Amino acid sequence: MQNSFGDEYPLKATIYRWIEHFDNGDEELHDDPRLARPTSSKTSSNIERVQTIVGEDRRITLRELEERIGISKAKLHSIIIEDLEMSKVTVSWVSKHLSKERKRERVKVGKELVSRYKAEEDFLDRIVTEDETWFHYYEPESKTQSKQWKRRDEALPIELEAAKSAGKRMATVFWDREEIIHLDWLPKKTTINSDYYVDELKELRQSRPGSQRLLAVWRDEEKEILQNIT
Repeated sequence: MQNSFGDEYPLKATIYRWIEHFDNGDEELHDDPRLARPTSSKTSSNIERVQTIVGEDRRITLRELEERIGISKAKLHSIIIEDLEMSKVTVSWVSKHLSKERKRERVKVGKELVSRYKAEEDFLDRIVTEDETWFHYYEPESKTQSKQWKRRDEALPIELEAAKSAGKRMATVFWDREEIIHLDWLPKKTTINSDYYVDELKELRQSRPGSQRLLAVWRDEEKEILQNIT
């Protein structure tokens, strides 16, 4: 074969494959007919398939689509972007997913608060807000806090990045429209439960004995609040 064809002679593996075919009785010298590949994968049927699959699973990846449909990722990306006019975006995180009943309840409460605000002159003075938060033993300043003025010919200031300390304590904070009125540090190995809140509400009333405004509110509403908590 090398003497006959010179440098263009077939590889040994090809010759061995031919011999195997001849031994099996296959003496056909031409390749078997094969289905021709379509000139373009962006057919209407493929576009419809992609639209259906993506509609069922918005998080599907191009690689998963490629395995299911058999179209290259480049073609799939073109179909999704150009034909379906879709793009992959990051979802918006929300703290809670409210049901219709909860939404209606919040609208109802909101309207009641607006009515009380219009009817009661000292309504805002009677509102006390509470929240819990973690306080680290060391908290580095934020990028906004570290901003400083510089001249145009000066280099940017550099500061080593610091992390929050591992040690931390949880605090319960109560405040009104003017100031913080009560702060309590949660003891170690203690969990926040209904009993803890009852004690906190009682201490809140005692923490401002000179405030007639707060005491008046508590005398009228203390029983109902404690019942709801417990």
